[in-house]
Amino acid sequence: MALVSPDSFSTTLSKEIISPIYLLFGEEEFLIDEALALLIDTFVDETVRSFNFDQFHGSDADLREVVERSMAYPMMAERRVVLLRNLEKRLAGRKDAEKGVFTTFLENPPDTTILILTAETASFLGRGKAKAKEPWNTIIEKGTAVQFRKIYDREVPGWIARRISAAGKRIDPEGVELFSAYVGSSLRTIHNEIEKLFTFVEDRPTITVDDVRMVVGASKAWNVFELQKAIGEKKIDVALEIGERMIAAGEPIQVILTMLTRYFTMLWRLLEIRARSRDRNEMARALGVPSFFLEEYLAATNRYGLPGIRSAFDALLATDLALKTGRSESALVMQLLITSIVRCEGLLLDRSRPEAA
Repeated sequence: MALVSPDSFSTTLSKEIISPIYLLFGEEEFLIDEALALLIDTFVDETVRSFNFDQFHGSDADLREVVERSMAYPMMAERRVVLLRNLEKRLAGRKDAEKGVFTTFLENPPDTTILILTAETASFLGRGKAKAKEPWNTIIEKGTAVQFRKIYDREVPGWIARRISAAGKRIDPEGVELFSAYVGSSLRTIHNEIEKLFTFVEDRPTITVDDVRMVVGASKAWNVFELQKAIGEKKIDVALEIGERMIAAGEPIQVILTMLTRYFTMLWRLLEIRARSRDRNEMARALGVPSFFLEEYLAATNRYGLPGIRSAFDALLATDLALKTGRSESALVMQLLITSIVRCEGLLLDRSRPEAA
């Protein structure tokens, strides 16, 4: 057995290749929980679950008891399953004797038990060529260890598209962009919203951007994408109207600030990317956006240039500080922010009022 990828883990499980020990670890708790549910559904017979499934938590488990339960024979089933969550918490500060009992069991686990372990860290892997310490190295050697690394923000759109594709549907690229912008990067939340999308579209194979707008509650005309497009085109009247309507509809201004900061960060990155390459496809890949969005971003960088982008960052920062002091209303701040960005001016807020104590 060995350290395998999540895809390899799913493949071997579907082929009924069984390991006596499974270690699910990493920073993506949602993916670990999904893999854990898959293992339990595969190996635990619900009709005799109470006899053959034991669960322990690392914060209060006794490793000797975990071993005792794992050594017991299953009742009316082929295997019993023992789950120990957050193993790293149990190993921290444990006495050598307790660890020794556990490690001895790991070296020769019975074929009638499947031991499932989880950990919220990957630090035990060590760095470079260094081997994992006991009992982690024995777990990896004797069992199947699966690392669920963190999914970074730039990877979220691709993850959404693959997730939807795996369910037999497809989604428009613009729909992916809108979905990730409004739902955020929490995989658990994304999963729940995708389920809502599936319910909404029913048997239709393709999810459109309008479907996304309906499900996530974003207005078809008054959303942050239309706002950033108007700002990118320096259409100040259009941008002011969209911003006003978004605030009136209850759109949190901090969400708008986050998305506009992300937008101008992408423009700034595009300036650097364009200095290295003029290939449109390469630029789109480096920026992490669908190729049909690239022209819009390129046009915006031409309109603003580096000075305008810097001015936009200054205005966004000043807006964030103004909101944190609680001295300005959202509608007014939104209006000043848009005007300052489009005109490449500093944000002119009322400084005559006293600072908050």
